[in-house]
Amino acid sequence: MEFLSAIKEKIPDYAKDIRLNLDGTIARSSLEGNDALGVALAAAFAAKSKFLIDTIRGAGILPPEEIQGVLSASALMGMNNVWYPYLDMAGDDELKTQPAGLRMNAYANHGGLDARRFEMYALAASIVGKCPHCVHAHYDGLRKAGMSVQQLRDVGRIAAVVNAAAQVIAAE
Repeated sequence: MEFLSAIKEKIPDYAKDIRLNLDGTIARSSLEGNDALGVALAAAFAAKSKFLIDTIRGAGILPPEEIQGVLSASALMGMNNVWYPYLDMAGDDELKTQPAGLRMNAYANHGGLDARRFEMYALAASIVGKCPHCVHAHYDGLRKAGMSVQQLRDVGRIAAVVNAAAQVIAAE
């Protein structure tokens, strides 16, 4: 994964652990195929890092339909990671019974991906978005779909490291 070199070059020595963790989480995860890269892209989107998004997209590893699905899941989580915590923060039981009235049609076709990958990318974006409701829902769904705790740990580790890389790069 040569694209990781371009990212690591942007990370200064004070964040050496983040730089080293990029390889340890993305390049050597327990996830299938290119799922780790899709998770990294979802986390980069949620972290609002144009540099990371462009670098991962430009690596030429993920096909266009996979990129589209990752970004679709991440965009929806950008909305849901605000909506669902709002419901909890408002503390109004009547509000929680109201329909959201927000379009979420990409859920119907999973952004053109299989349901497991769409949910995995939504989980990565929700971890960065810090939405307990969404993290719980996607994690549970993925466990029921057969993903192991180790695989889901790796989704969380990738999301954490990509988020940290985005912060360091933005600070520099």
